Amino acid sequence: MTPGRPVFVVDDDELMCEELTQLLLKVGYDAHAYPTADAFLTSHPEPTGVLVIDLRLKGVSGLRLQQKLQGCSSVQIIFMSGVAYVEDAVAAMKAGAYEFLVKPFRPQALIDAVDGAFERLYIGQLDKVQLQAATRAYQSLTEAEREIAHLLASGLRNKQVAYRSGRAESTVKVHRARVMKKMGVTTLVDLSRQLQRIV
Repeated sequence: MTPGRPVFVVDDDELMCEELTQLLLKVGYDAHAYPTADAFLTSHPEPTGVLVIDLRLKGVSGLRLQQKLQGCSSVQIIFMSGVAYVEDAVAAMKAGAYEFLVKPFRPQALIDAVDGAFERLYIGQLDKVQLQAATRAYQSLTEAEREIAHLLASGLRNKQVAYRSGRAESTVKVHRARVMKKMGVTTLVDLSRQLQRIV
């Protein structure tokens, strides 16, 4: 766990906010508390970090706040509620929430949930970086190299690619080597996976 990672507690229960914030600060997180969804969004219109949200907030509800942040890849959400409504929990998880904690919960349960949420956030950001790199690599391919890449990724051999593309097999081999180098892959399986993610 790295100190300084932001955690935002959004709960209209002032005592609960204080307890959770102190707990998170104690274990090394950069914790902040907000009494309403609007207060949080005003301070952080484009948040990055983990949100610990009470399901039934005054004003904008926890689920509504989650909807407002839908598509924000830099945030992971942990819900908490004093009542375990199955429908709400299912809705929250389907919409991408990392965890749903029922109050009262053990301090360690929250710490574990926040740790896990940051791990998911890190993996998601890493995946995004890798996808961007693969997209840039694909864009660097010539038109001929792209054609060869797709034919190879479909499972065709060099001779078959040569026939389908109207090129000499030796030319296909040269293009193949360039494609593999530019895309940063060593096998056709990896090339196929890359192309499936990009195109």
